[in-house]
Amino acid sequence: MTATLTDPPIRTSLLLALTTQGALLNELFAALSSSSSDIPALHASLVQSSAQLDSLAADAEEHQRAWAALLAQKREVEGLEMRVRGLLRELEGGRVELETLVDEGRRVSKSIALSEDDPVDVPVLLAHAHALARTTSAPVSSLLAPVDRAHATPWPNETQMRQGLLWQLGGSMSGMGDVGAIGEDREEEKQGERVEVVHEEQLRRYNPEAVFKLDFNSDDSDDE
Repeated sequence: MTATLTDPPIRTSLLLALTTQGALLNELFAALSSSSSDIPALHASLVQSSAQLDSLAADAEEHQRAWAALLAQKREVEGLEMRVRGLLRELEGGRVELETLVDEGRRVSKSIALSEDDPVDVPVLLAHAHALARTTSAPVSSLLAPVDRAHATPWPNETQMRQGLLWQLGGSMSGMGDVGAIGEDREEEKQGERVEVVHEEQLRRYNPEAVFKLDFNSDDSDDE
């Protein structure tokens, strides 16, 4: 059984052909200077080497074109791979969003079913409305004409605030508030917390003209 031999690489074949052709040229120039009879044989070998070199150059050019096409296909595959990865990320984001919508839909459906199966009684709704009526009122826009409604401010004025529940409960809307840093004790509270301690002795009388003489040498006085 014969073994199949693989061809050597193109680069190795080109270097070998160039080396052979250089050696034949050197021998041919040496034979021309000495008028040797080997000139026809050297010329035939040189022609054969040139033909082989031309064939190898054509193969190398074809190899370069194939390599360029392979690189172009590689870049195209990389671009397609990046596009596929982007599509996969978008699909994953859509899956998460869809799961969120499905969960929210389930909660809404459950609440709707609960309200349909167990509705709130009318007396409970009326009691809740009466409880809210004490602290709520109709919006300001409902009291305005269509012409004035476009010029109304979105916040209540002082007159409307005076008619509110806070004013009716005794809130003050005039004067200046307390001034100070947040968390700082008020001056009235500080004064209220002060405790004056007065020591009184019943056996002694108060004499404003009394003079006290302090003697720090108590040991000497004891000896006398």
